[in-house]
Amino acid sequence: MLWFRALGVSAISSTLFACSDRDVRLLGSAEASPVGAPLAALSLASFNAAIGVGLAPYAAQRLDAIERDLPSLGADVLCLQELWQPEDIERVTQTLAAEYPYTHRSVRALGGASGPACTDAEGASLLGCLSEHCAEVERAGLPLCAIANCAQAFTQVATSCQQCVVANQAADDVDNLVQICSAGDGEAAAYEDQTGLVLLSKWPLSATDFLKLESALGDRGVLKARVDAGPGGTADVYCTHLAASLSEVPYTGPYGSWQGERVQQIERFLAWVDQTRAPGGSAVLLGDMNCGPETSRAMAASPDAYARFVRAGFQDPYAELDGRCTFCINNPLNGSVSDPDAGALIDHIVFSGLASGAAPSASRILDELIEIDAGGRSIQTAHSDHYGVQVTVASERSSP
Repeated sequence: MLWFRALGVSAISSTLFACSDRDVRLLGSAEASPVGAPLAALSLASFNAAIGVGLAPYAAQRLDAIERDLPSLGADVLCLQELWQPEDIERVTQTLAAEYPYTHRSVRALGGASGPACTDAEGASLLGCLSEHCAEVERAGLPLCAIANCAQAFTQVATSCQQCVVANQAADDVDNLVQICSAGDGEAAAYEDQTGLVLLSKWPLSATDFLKLESALGDRGVLKARVDAGPGGTADVYCTHLAASLSEVPYTGPYGSWQGERVQQIERFLAWVDQTRAPGGSAVLLGDMNCGPETSRAMAASPDAYARFVRAGFQDPYAELDGRCTFCINNPLNGSVSDPDAGALIDHIVFSGLASGAAPSASRILDELIEIDAGGRSIQTAHSDHYGVQVTVASERSSP
């Protein structure tokens, strides 16, 4: 996992969206189920898109393919992660509005700061490091240069300084970025809760909320919404992306390690689920959890963290019924298509409180190769460096 994936690197323009601040669009109507009626029929998908500066290559072409192929999944609810640029969240929600008219997101554009985001000392430490080591690097390569040269300096500056560097990656060059984040005129782009998350639904959303998770690097959180699936029941749905283990970046938070922070996030997450889910209803947790069990088809990743979900009573149909890796060696954005299908299962959709007789089925999604144009060359690649997961809940009486 790359450093700037944890940060939510953004190439953000100043022409952002009055409608993007914790936006929930409730259009149309549907036959309502009693609040708390357990879930009996619904299809949900989770997908880490890896769209952002310095992440997996071919972001523009891959986003085109992602928008093209998501509707064909037939999922009722989508939890998308790593759409780090708020304008990409806006683009996806607008492009898919006909299929998914109900959306929820967390990112908020803040007004101009009252003073510089980075103090003189922070500018000398972090921005000076970037200027010294990465001044000649093109913008697309800046995150990798920063990983190699300035990761430790980045973890030692204030959150406001970190977020300024992240939010202003569209600066022409490092010198311009230094000037923006050290200036006192409040013109730097600034965003709160920039988690890269968005929920999209075919069914109405209510009881929307956002939990900010403690994080040593960048914003982390959980989107929450109640999905009313008509006769299929209701479910409180929680979309998240938990802390990654970053070998390139020293951990400077209060929990001893990235693993310790991830465990703390899960415990806070689960406690919040208990507080906010409807009594007697279903809860569904989706996202890149950066942890997972060992299966016959995938290696374990932070299994002690994943075990918290199991101990809390959540069922993981994909791990039980399929169990293949979602962050895989044979993904061409990670390794070679000729490598064995090895890797870790870290993307999950877990359930609690399904209706009696509900029968989940599960599959890995968006794992086929796509053909794109890369500078006039036709190449085959993947939608993302992750594969997605889809789980469909249906009544046993209606199952084939």
